[in-house]
Amino acid sequence: MESRRIEGLWDCSFCGQKGIRARFDHCEGCGSPRGADCIFYLPTDLQAATLSRDEAQKTSNAPDWYCDYCGSLNSADATVCRGCGSDKKEATKNYASLHASDEWLRQH
Repeated sequence: MESRRIEGLWDCSFCGQKGIRARFDHCEGCGSPRGADCIFYLPTDLQAATLSRDEAQKTSNAPDWYCDYCGSLNSADATVCRGCGSDKKEATKNYASLHASDEWLRQH
């Protein structure tokens, strides 16, 4: 079976817009950035959400990382923060570690 990569979705906590594609880091409705509390989920139509081969090659298996200075969520492949330019080496949090922590689970 050939593997495929599926684009997840997220919901805006500011305006409530649902089903924003994971590739967008700002809400399409109100322009608010997705924050550290963002939870990604799978769409119901997995076939429609399957990325093309070219799109899949632009993604990574590594988790996105959060900038400790400005709080921006950055692609795993980015070496500097797109929000403020700080170095990835200084980051202490990524999407996986942030959402797997006991503290985060207690808050949500």
